[in-house]
Amino acid sequence: MKAKGNYGVDSPLIVGTLCILGLAGVGVAYLLSSAWRWVGYVAGVYFLLGAAGMLFYSKVGKLTLRERLLDQIQWKGNERVLDVGCGRGLLTVGAARRLLNGKVVGMDVWKRGAITGNRAHSVLENARIEQVSDRVEVKEGDARELPFGNETFDVVVSNFVVHEMNSRQDRDAMMSEVARVLKPEGQVALVDFVFTGQCVVELRKHGVNATRVRDKFVSFWISAILNFGAVKTYYVVGRK
Repeated sequence: MKAKGNYGVDSPLIVGTLCILGLAGVGVAYLLSSAWRWVGYVAGVYFLLGAAGMLFYSKVGKLTLRERLLDQIQWKGNERVLDVGCGRGLLTVGAARRLLNGKVVGMDVWKRGAITGNRAHSVLENARIEQVSDRVEVKEGDARELPFGNETFDVVVSNFVVHEMNSRQDRDAMMSEVARVLKPEGQVALVDFVFTGQCVVELRKHGVNATRVRDKFVSFWISAILNFGAVKTYYVVGRK
């Protein structure tokens, strides 16, 4: 069995906060009268389940979600691929494993706190662990202004980056840039839980025939349900 890379814990500050709130709720329950003790227990368990759901996604759910997203691409094995907002290289390494002699560029600003150990070196280390170093490179850059020429990539992928854009204008800029760097007949596949309809509209505006597909992966739904209700996760896929 091949070694697997370490793709970190997403939103560690939120996970830590949920754990603290959960433990505090359980602790407070001991101080309440028996008539109200259940309130503390319910609140504590609620927050602890939220933390558990996020940890489950970080360590299990996103690895399978990665493969389901990359399955949306029709691979030949010689593609030049861009992973926008690559983090620790989840999609970068996953895409590289599907190539024979292509290349994947993992690009990010590596914002601290988004994922534990979020830095360019983590991408290269995961590529080394999963034996795809020869097919991976990293570059710092902004999703709203990609540092690449027109029609550079056969495939562009992105994992939960759209919701990190602060405004509609930023999201529009990201989709415009994705379309710009795609070669004719190039493919795009991204995943997020909000603003995916807007992504489809903007990609179509810039010449990419995009559609939106609902994800139905059970393990991810378990994670989502534990995190304050069901989250509708969608893939946006298209071809220029």
